Amino acid sequence: MRLESREVVGMPERRWRALLSEIRAVQTEIMRTAPYRDAGLVPNPGASMATIEQAERRIGRPLPLSYREFLTEHNGWPRFFEGASLLSAASLGRRSYEELARAACDAAETPVPDLGPPSQWAEASRHLIPFGIDRQATTLFAFNPTVVRRDGEFEVIAWVNELGLRSDSFESFLELVLELCQADLPLSAMPALKSA
Repeated sequence: MRLESREVVGMPERRWRALLSEIRAVQTEIMRTAPYRDAGLVPNPGASMATIEQAERRIGRPLPLSYREFLTEHNGWPRFFEGASLLSAASLGRRSYEELARAACDAAETPVPDLGPPSQWAEASRHLIPFGIDRQATTLFAFNPTVVRRDGEFEVIAWVNELGLRSDSFESFLELVLELCQADLPLSAMPALKSA
């Protein structure tokens, strides 16, 4: 099935664009007040549908629609959050990232809510599709295609600073990232951000 990102008829407007804009605004303010922080404020240009379809063949399944749409506008995002980059379509499904995700799962000492300790969900971790990771593999974002909403969105499992987090979709993952970014803002920056 071939979908163009803006040709989906009857689908509700996706919130991920607005969330990314808010995340960028908060991270810009964080960088203004703490220039030593390393956040990527500029995403990559979009990927072609052929490149996205090639990634889906490599993965062996279609990506969630929201992430497909994201890739058509931003083919990855360097240093998106906590040093972790959102992977480009060319990087999705690559064995090296899957091995890093499994190693992160195996090494995780903090349980992911509702899944229990890593020893209890080793089987599920083999199906994860990493879509974001840092160089040290300490921050990791992965789709869990074993948990799918009725609209086809995959659950997201994230590890950030040894904290295991779950979201029911890419959009709810972005909401979580926004909350974490806002928590990093100095209180003095909050009024300036709201007036912008």
